[in-house]
Amino acid sequence: MKENYIYPIILQKEKEGYLITFPDFPGQMTEAETEEDAIAAAQEVLALKISENEDLGQENPKPKKQEDIELGKGQKLVYVHLWMPYFRQVQKMVYVKKTLTIPKWIDEMAKAKNVNFSSVLVKGLKKELGIAER
Repeated sequence: MKENYIYPIILQKEKEGYLITFPDFPGQMTEAETEEDAIAAAQEVLALKISENEDLGQENPKPKKQEDIELGKGQKLVYVHLWMPYFRQVQKMVYVKKTLTIPKWIDEMAKAKNVNFSSVLVKGLKKELGIAER
């Protein structure tokens, strides 16, 4: 299976956000409030479509070239990169057990407030790694 894909997307500015369409995957679309969210949403849609094609044994289309894509008024062409090992793992959501050491006083305080250690660690790691919450 291929690890890296780069596909064009079209961002159309709307009154309240962006409409995202996919020249290489007709019929697929999504929307988001900001450009940053639009890129993340586009990656998610593309990853699902690519995975679906792989699961069905179908070939994914070659990305269209910029000169082969016509843009309408208010549309912007953006190329989106997908590293599929990440998206395949996110889709499967396989969990691993980790052992960690923290100060006793933090452990006691967190237990008293019923803090979910796994959730806090995942959120902290995502922030540290620059992975957007979805």
